[in-house]
Amino acid sequence: MLAALVSVAASAALVMGVVVAPSSQAASSTVTWTTAKVIRWSDGDTVVTSRGTVRLIGVDTPEVGRCGSVRATNLAKKLAPVGTWVRLGNPASVNDRDRYGRHLRYVDRAGVDIANRQIMAGSRARYDGKDGYQWHPRQAKYRYTDSRYANYSCTTTSAPTTSSSWATRANTPVSASNPDIDCSQIPAAYKPIRITGPDYHRLDADGDGWGCES
Repeated sequence: MLAALVSVAASAALVMGVVVAPSSQAASSTVTWTTAKVIRWSDGDTVVTSRGTVRLIGVDTPEVGRCGSVRATNLAKKLAPVGTWVRLGNPASVNDRDRYGRHLRYVDRAGVDIANRQIMAGSRARYDGKDGYQWHPRQAKYRYTDSRYANYSCTTTSAPTTSSSWATRANTPVSASNPDIDCSQIPAAYKPIRITGPDYHRLDADGDGWGCES
């Protein structure tokens, strides 16, 4: 009789294990959504909103002053301009705030996942379950995007920066053999730049034929 009871208890535990595990996983995948108005973008992955400062989950854009930072910030401003409303996603599996007190959220606008677009444009998929942080529901998508698109490449800072240097090449297609060029290195007088050939330096974030538009 005792053996029968033990067997029944073991079977019940097994059944409970099968039932509880998917339920627990589903709970961690839950994302709570709210809306907020964009006040300003601090950089490509940090936005000040009417609900506080938000750090985008799962993406690492170049720091201010580094190669690619201007492009990443401008892309964010274009996808979610100041004054527009965005959706903020709060995954149950991720801490509410980071160590700097910023809210950790997905940021979407008009059906566009801004973090994923940043990764497509050259930023990195980071700060998730693969590098010591919390797993999040969009982690696999971000990592897949990262594997398909090239990251920012900044191997030199010797690109021409003076007006005279740019004046001589204003209408010259940017060659792959030239040093890597970032929008921050180009004088304001020569922006936007017409992209007449392959966009080797990814200056044209939206693919409309003009680079460094803002």
